[in-house]
Amino acid sequence: MTTRLTILIAILLTAASALAPTVRAQEVWGAVATDNERLFGVSAGMATREAAETSALAQCGPLECAIRMAAPQRCIAYAHSDNGQASGYGAAPTKEHAEQSAWNECNARVPSNSCTIRAARCFE
Repeated sequence: MTTRLTILIAILLTAASALAPTVRAQEVWGAVATDNERLFGVSAGMATREAAETSALAQCGPLECAIRMAAPQRCIAYAHSDNGQASGYGAAPTKEHAEQSAWNECNARVPSNSCTIRAARCFE
């Protein structure tokens, strides 16, 4: 009985290690494009950086906007100050962490907590 259990555990460990590269291969990208004023585009869940940037630019307006951030994360967020003087971008495994990162970055550039989250998206 113990030999069978040992063999079963060895098989399961081998199968798990064989699947690990597959999980890493499923990396997803997100990006934020803005004109630093009122236009923005946010993409999440893209297979490549280029696809994420293209999608964000298409939403924002490719002639008016530029990519401000791209990252290999599930969730992407964009914050902008009410007075228009600061922006922040976040990328994280969860929406809450991406929003907090974007909000913190934006508020570090203005005298008061005047930033709001404009967009946050996650790949489901």
